[in-house]
Amino acid sequence: MVDAPELTSITRNRTVRPLVAAWAFVIVMLVVGFTWLSLSGDVAPVDNNSDQASPAAHDADIAISSNTPSHDEPLAPAEPEEIEDIPHKGISLAKAPIDGLFLAGANGLLPVLGPDSMVAWKEYARPAKDLDDRPKVAIIVTGIGLNSKTTELAIKHLPGQIDLGFSPYGRRLQHWMNIARKHGHEGFLMIPTEPLNYPENDPGPHTLMTGTSPRDNLKKLDWLLSQVTGYVGVINEMGSRFTASEEDVMPILDDLNARGLMLLDSKSTRFSTAAKLARRIAMPRAFNNLYIDNIVSTAEISKNLTALENTARTYGTAVGVARAFPLSIQEIKKWAQELDQRGIQLVPITAIANRQPIR
Repeated sequence: MVDAPELTSITRNRTVRPLVAAWAFVIVMLVVGFTWLSLSGDVAPVDNNSDQASPAAHDADIAISSNTPSHDEPLAPAEPEEIEDIPHKGISLAKAPIDGLFLAGANGLLPVLGPDSMVAWKEYARPAKDLDDRPKVAIIVTGIGLNSKTTELAIKHLPGQIDLGFSPYGRRLQHWMNIARKHGHEGFLMIPTEPLNYPENDPGPHTLMTGTSPRDNLKKLDWLLSQVTGYVGVINEMGSRFTASEEDVMPILDDLNARGLMLLDSKSTRFSTAAKLARRIAMPRAFNNLYIDNIVSTAEISKNLTALENTARTYGTAVGVARAFPLSIQEIKKWAQELDQRGIQLVPITAIANRQPIR
């Protein structure tokens, strides 16, 4: 190969007068400074909690649902029809935090056991005074706080019996929690946990990891629990690897139970040990029976809601998990309006704590 010629325009020696060089340097510095100042006003600081963040997808090995989406299935749904604004009606829950149920920590307020046997999962719960003998369905919509528009849709347009899962990476979480409680919604905090295909599928910087020391995972948990107050418990986000490891799960459950919180096992894998271990330590618990919107379409969501009803008729109770997509919110809202006619009672998740058969 022929050698490349020297770049004489760059390397050629030239004699430059000192005064000319000095003035040239001053002019260049002025231009650079002016350009930097003009651009800096338009550049917003990076915010990892931006409203534009989208909820992380569920694990690839969701075995409890028969309609796991393929990699080609788009997560973003088509925009639904306009949903009429509905004024708040019904039960309003007390504004959080409740005195005696929190303690200031390094990262914010942490839930703790209160005086006179007060526990967060009961004190922050939506009252369920009208329970009857009908089969009961509970639903949680996750990803609250990641997007302001869908968060507001979920809070204001879903029945108060629907629980909401708050992402620790969301913005203005306490603001949304307070509004949600005003509209009668219980809140769960989403806890990111390691999936099988990590780091390709990454739940975020504070993910609880297998093989990490309990001390390090509990330090992450401390940060997560401090992002908002007023939740009744936690739900794991992803976690097909983490929740299958009893050694890694147990220290987390011990800490959560000692704080008076409830566990909702999202069952991202059929090998999850979380609900079983919670029962072992007498921790209030429930588990997900079905992901409602793995495939985001009207037909699939409707089919899964019907399947959830059938599970409730068989076992007495059923829990479903959906995400804060506009179409999911719209379809759950329509479904809930006709639920009484089909002999099913919609309840908050705390109302069916410890009532699901765990195999």
